[in-house]
Amino acid sequence: MKYKLPKVIKNKIAKMQAQKQFWKIFLIEGGLFLITSILTIISAFLLNKLVIANEIYLPKISWQDFAFSFLLVTFFVLLFVFYKKAGKFKEIIYKGIFILTVFWGGMTVLDLFMQVFLAILIMGILIFLWLEKPMIWVHDTLMVLGLAGAASFFGLGFEPSVVVILLVIFSAYDFIAVYKTKHMVLMAKDMVDKRVILGFIIPKEIKYFKERLATVKPGGNFMILGGGDVVFPNLLAAAMIPQGFLQALIIVVFSLFGSLFSYYLFTNQKDKEPIPALPPVALFAIIGYFITLFL
Repeated sequence: MKYKLPKVIKNKIAKMQAQKQFWKIFLIEGGLFLITSILTIISAFLLNKLVIANEIYLPKISWQDFAFSFLLVTFFVLLFVFYKKAGKFKEIIYKGIFILTVFWGGMTVLDLFMQVFLAILIMGILIFLWLEKPMIWVHDTLMVLGLAGAASFFGLGFEPSVVVILLVIFSAYDFIAVYKTKHMVLMAKDMVDKRVILGFIIPKEIKYFKERLATVKPGGNFMILGGGDVVFPNLLAAAMIPQGFLQALIIVVFSLFGSLFSYYLFTNQKDKEPIPALPPVALFAIIGYFITLFL
């Protein structure tokens, strides 16, 4: 005899399953975010020691120069997005930007922990795998190294208050680019089509890390967390290193909570649409920054 479960129990079971899936995916997303953040502040700490010892020089960067450079790069990327005749050339440009970015960032990090030759060998192998056997774990590993290197290097060139200004500016930009002009969504779709994604690919199951980039499609077994949503709060964490490692760690923890809140907002939509992830992350990072001022 078949027994039909009451609707209330069915709803409760469905809710429990949804909560389980929520935390399963966030553990993957949050794990990648946290690994990148911890690697960023450790790298920034080591770089700062070299700066203090006058072994290297890191230039100071104004928020105006950084914002202008970012918008200029975005402008040229948009030209490629809307230029339909670019075809294969567009894919080559995207891959070139990706490889240069992750190689430079990865070398910045690995060079702090090992000999240059070994660092080049590791990055070379990872990039070769990304080109020949582009699996999700290879892509995300390159993103961890690339973003950590970029955040630690550039973050030390900023005053923390300047990064706070940048977080506010780019949070507003992110909101407009996703909800108003929607060019950020078009850029993301175009890069997914060309299998060159400047962000983390978040699988819904650990086993999907072995899948190839070709399987990544909107609404499938993967989500995408933009690189900017990770690198900007980490710029603030790196900028706090001269004030103290604890202060930087506080920024990391609050940024992680911001990432959790952003993911919560995404999953609680009636219709799953892209959302600007940076504003919630930036908000929590800034709260963490203000807390550090009282330490």
